Amino acid sequence: MTEQTNPFYVLTFWYKPGQTMQGLIKSGAGHRLALVLAMLFGLVQADRFYLTNPDAGITYYVIGALAGLLGLYLFAWLLRNFGRWFGGQAAQREVRVAIGLGLLPWLLLFTALIFVLGSQQDAAALANYYWLFFLGFLYGYVILLLSLAAALRLSVLKTFLCLIVTFLVSLFPLTLFIQLVASAL
Repeated sequence: MTEQTNPFYVLTFWYKPGQTMQGLIKSGAGHRLALVLAMLFGLVQADRFYLTNPDAGITYYVIGALAGLLGLYLFAWLLRNFGRWFGGQAAQREVRVAIGLGLLPWLLLFTALIFVLGSQQDAAALANYYWLFFLGFLYGYVILLLSLAAALRLSVLKTFLCLIVTFLVSLFPLTLFIQLVASAL
């Protein structure tokens, strides 16, 4: 069974992300799952704000889900445009699928981190596990890099440089926007 017809592409994505992404691009699949994963990633990131102020109800979770979805569309647009500088030939939808599915390891990592932080009250005992989270973060970055390389049809080095350019260009305007929104609240 190829990745093109494989209904378990989420499993094959863990050990051969580039080939799985190429199969998803050929078949046009994975977009809905990528949107859901981006929203779940936003929910997990919003959990720390909810824990500091539980009186707000689900407001932080709704904002987190919307931020995850909008962030997916924004970064896919930026990566596709900056990928063209390096010779990339991806459609907007393909880049969204690559980013959304590339967030899967980080989604699981941050979810595990929330559960570990919730169950561990001893900071010294928790510090013993930092290397596991570092390895998970690094593995997630490699998965994201390989899936984006397949979607953009670029080498891994060019994809890495494209990610750096995208990060640098979006860092300052997004930081300013977040500060303006935070000061208004």
